[in-house]
Amino acid sequence: MKTYPYMKVIVVACVGALASCATVPQTTRVPMSASLHPDSSLSGLVLKEVNTYRRNHGAAELQRHFGLDRLAQEHCEYLRQHRGSFGIYGGNVSHFGFEGRADIVRERYSMLSCSENVAAAEYHGKNPGPLLVSLWAASKGHDYNMRSAWTHTGIGVVVDSDGMVFSTQLFATVTNSQLTKRKRFGAF
Repeated sequence: MKTYPYMKVIVVACVGALASCATVPQTTRVPMSASLHPDSSLSGLVLKEVNTYRRNHGAAELQRHFGLDRLAQEHCEYLRQHRGSFGIYGGNVSHFGFEGRADIVRERYSMLSCSENVAAAEYHGKNPGPLLVSLWAASKGHDYNMRSAWTHTGIGVVVDSDGMVFSTQLFATVTNSQLTKRKRFGAF
């Protein structure tokens, strides 16, 4: 079979043209912190405040988990988009979809248990952490979550244009065998 060099050029050009026609789905980047150390992001400030609260009540500090951060941030955005339409807590917060988030935490991240705190409040300062922690501390169930023996957390914070702050904090526990394995292989 005889090959023609110009045919290779035409094939490569056609493949390139087809590839340039492919559509790339647009994604929205959600700013969040996935650091294991406190930071100056809104979610980092909330974590700092929660860990201070935990220390003051004899509980160990929580470590950040990127996957939990992402789930919490997505829920905050959902709360912002649907604000005022929920039947409890002034219509701005809901645990809607928690079962799905808990399933993801158990299945995707292999964590034993999961719990969630949500809050919404009008705020116009730089650090909503103290306000959010005081709201959670005033609720028996949310306070219990903040004081319990969790190992990891994910925090989401969204501030709407009028200053309304929405926050979700997920709590989860990694077993000792999971921690040992992850420390040994340096992965999380």
